[in-house]
Amino acid sequence: MRYIPTSRLKPGMALGQDIYDGAGRLLLAKHLLLTSEYISNLEFLGYPGIYIDDEFTCGIEIQQVLTPQVRCHALKLIHDLFDFDTDESELPVDEVKLRMTVKNVVEDILKNGDVMFNMMDIRNYDEYIYYHSVNVGVLSIMVGARYGLERSKLYDLGVAAMLHDIGKKFLPEEIANGKWPLEGAEREAWKSHPKLGAEYLRTSYHFPAVVSAGVMMHHEWYNGEGYPIGKSGDDIPLYARIIKVTDSYDAMISKRPGREQLSPADAIEYMMAMAGAEFAPKLVNIFLRRMAVYPIGCEVLLSNGQHGIVAKNFRDFSLRPLVRIVETGGMLNLRDDPEGLSITIGRMIM
Repeated sequence: MRYIPTSRLKPGMALGQDIYDGAGRLLLAKHLLLTSEYISNLEFLGYPGIYIDDEFTCGIEIQQVLTPQVRCHALKLIHDLFDFDTDESELPVDEVKLRMTVKNVVEDILKNGDVMFNMMDIRNYDEYIYYHSVNVGVLSIMVGARYGLERSKLYDLGVAAMLHDIGKKFLPEEIANGKWPLEGAEREAWKSHPKLGAEYLRTSYHFPAVVSAGVMMHHEWYNGEGYPIGKSGDDIPLYARIIKVTDSYDAMISKRPGREQLSPADAIEYMMAMAGAEFAPKLVNIFLRRMAVYPIGCEVLLSNGQHGIVAKNFRDFSLRPLVRIVETGGMLNLRDDPEGLSITIGRMIM
């Protein structure tokens, strides 16, 4: 399996992963052979890339953090929460269903133990908020579990993380989903979404106060330069500090109008540089142990001029994966093979 930018897809290629929309509905099934029409639709819908199966990458597989069923249910729940009429008095999703969905996500993550987050997410930018909310939930729970939080706290963290942006529902669409950079009054209105989200959770549900606090302060900076309150260091609630890390990472690697999409490697480089300023250093360190700098299936350019497909990542050696060399078909272990020790990865090809 390999990740291919949509612009490089060709008819006859076989899908390597199911493709879902932002509501968790199956659009295209794994093993489907692509046609020109399917490719055009993927480009129109804004999918920057997908996974394909081919003979060259046979045996390169990704162990997913969530089962497809749990991920679909989570996407549908987030879709239903955002896609409701704010004038209606009835809640779009009741608290029991919300808690159960988050619980299933937590249990999937704990069951998979030390699995690294090891893939490029397949999503379109028109439905960014749904994929983003689920991803931030997954990544936050992974960090919280590594931090040592007990199950009940992981459930609360998961709720706060998956609903961290719910306040955007109460903003005008041209602000919530507008092309960046926003300026002036629009920028100030956008910055109100943490407060709006926290207030909605406080008045509509019965979650512990730590949940709404996590939503309220997920844009606070560790050095005190964030908003809406300007807290710093450990005065920022733990859930908010975790969500700040995971929210920023997922936003940076996502393709959105008016914003540059970074590779996972570049996003991680930024986070390391900003540890202690924008992010809590301890949480950045935990996060980096869970993330693959070069996800499995992605194509990389090596320092010797060859190209490789990442076949496996090693914990604590994420810059030195096992790669299959495109030019020769052979495997090169950048961590252990003597001939690979002098070779580095220059960049990921997106």
